[in-house]
Amino acid sequence: MLTAPAMVEAFDALGVNAPECETCEGTGIATYLHGPYARTRECDTCHGAGHRLPCPHCTDGVTPGTEETCPTCDGYASLY
Repeated sequence: MLTAPAMVEAFDALGVNAPECETCEGTGIATYLHGPYARTRECDTCHGAGHRLPCPHCTDGVTPGTEETCPTCDGYASLY
């Protein structure tokens, strides 16, 4: 059985609350256009959390210089 790793809470990692996601405006659901149709689904930016804070220690989920998974965000490059 596959399970997705848990996203890291910004408050737990840094002691601050993550701001509202700009893509979905805090709803966790975004509208995507597919030709003449509009579809709603989980927001790709915040993964449905509704809020997101870019990781202050990395840009792509990898610790610079070591090429290891960032311990702050667990490789997500964001805190939620």
